[in-house]
Amino acid sequence: MKIGTLAALPLALLASQALAHNWVKVGTDENEIPRYVDKDSIHRGDYNLVYFTDYYEPLDGPDGEDMAVDCPKRLIYLLNFKLDGNGFNWHDHGDSVDPGTVGEAMLKYVCANAR
Repeated sequence: MKIGTLAALPLALLASQALAHNWVKVGTDENEIPRYVDKDSIHRGDYNLVYFTDYYEPLDGPDGEDMAVDCPKRLIYLLNFKLDGNGFNWHDHGDSVDPGTVGEAMLKYVCANAR
């Protein structure tokens, strides 16, 4: 086996993992842009929140954004936002979810499928 083939194998495995999302369309925003949630990423975690990855077509990269929701309080958090290379304290920046929006559709789906 050639060395180039051996070097390509780990890269191929990493690429297949990045594509291994289970995207489920939860709705479209007011501009008719589809919004997806990776069903396999939904899980309960710290702070009594439900964590997940979403994808906002076509703006996010192939791995989406890390998000969290507080189901009872109807708040949604963007976890991996960076501003000028500095970290973002997401704990203080939850957005309330308005009825009839794609955010509400996402919150309902994620909360219903939390494990």
